[in-house]
Amino acid sequence: MDNQSDLDPGVSPKKPKVGRFRGTAGRLRNGKENHLSHRASLDWRQDRERVCVPGLGAPAGAALEEICAILAKSRTGAVLLEEAENHGLTIAYDSQTPQSQFYPRGDAGVIALNPDYPRGGLLGMLIRELRRAWQFYQGAFVNPMGFEPDEAVLVNRAQQADAFMIAVKVAWELKLAGLPETWDFMSGSPVAAVTRAFETRAQEDFRSLNNGEASRAAYDRFFDGSCTKAHDKRIIHQMLLDDAGYMKAQKKDGHADMNMFRKLGELPHGHNYLALRGKRLPTDLCYATVEDRSNANFLWFIKFERSFQEKEMQMLKESVKSSAEIVDLQDWSSRNNAHRP
Repeated sequence: MDNQSDLDPGVSPKKPKVGRFRGTAGRLRNGKENHLSHRASLDWRQDRERVCVPGLGAPAGAALEEICAILAKSRTGAVLLEEAENHGLTIAYDSQTPQSQFYPRGDAGVIALNPDYPRGGLLGMLIRELRRAWQFYQGAFVNPMGFEPDEAVLVNRAQQADAFMIAVKVAWELKLAGLPETWDFMSGSPVAAVTRAFETRAQEDFRSLNNGEASRAAYDRFFDGSCTKAHDKRIIHQMLLDDAGYMKAQKKDGHADMNMFRKLGELPHGHNYLALRGKRLPTDLCYATVEDRSNANFLWFIKFERSFQEKEMQMLKESVKSSAEIVDLQDWSSRNNAHRP
């Protein structure tokens, strides 16, 4: 309405700049942005039932020996696998697991993978769980429920971001080795922005692969988009439904300090990406801000309820203490009269 050429038929509108459209079309055609050339990933995401249901199409997934052999061709992946084998870690398929899960058991543990995923997706999930297992063996795998609500959200986010970052790093190493399937699958997933951040930094300076710069770029990008929303919802619901009584618990002893994040940022190869100079501290408020309104409301309720329970317990203790100091006037009077001559 503001443009007069749109109202006056005698004035021809300006031609659009076709260069931008040609560039976008080229990126889509070549598959460098959305990886449209990776048909297996696209088919699975667009029609998961057709690909995954037995008898309706080619079976998704692959043998565990096959994906472990592929993963071993990555330097970082090989170290994670070796550490898992040394501790007797068990890797198995479980169709009841939504995606993947690491279960710490004793000194070893179990990794469960949902077989209804293409090989690229299985590799990415296995890498994430191997990273969690590696953190567990290093003593850096902490339970977010051992912290206050705000810090619990921060710790949970950091653990998820670290796992996704390692998956991107290993996928990039596999891509350089001529195995781009995992990278293509992740680049077409909801965490595509994380892969692009890693790729951009790695292409600018190949040294960023070892000095932690590329890893930190991917880690930071995880917090900038909508990647944290689902993970926040999951940990908040866990707080609400915790049988151990998280809502009624006293203040936690744990504290998300830099020592914890230094342990989290250790890599099998390269520098600690969470201890780089000139970067924001991983404990910065920007990493823990909950922007989703629903999650923020539930988190506020949890903090309010815990504060209310704490205040109620404090008042109860003060009431018990006061009642213990009450003097029985009748008993005091009788004793006083007994001592009179």
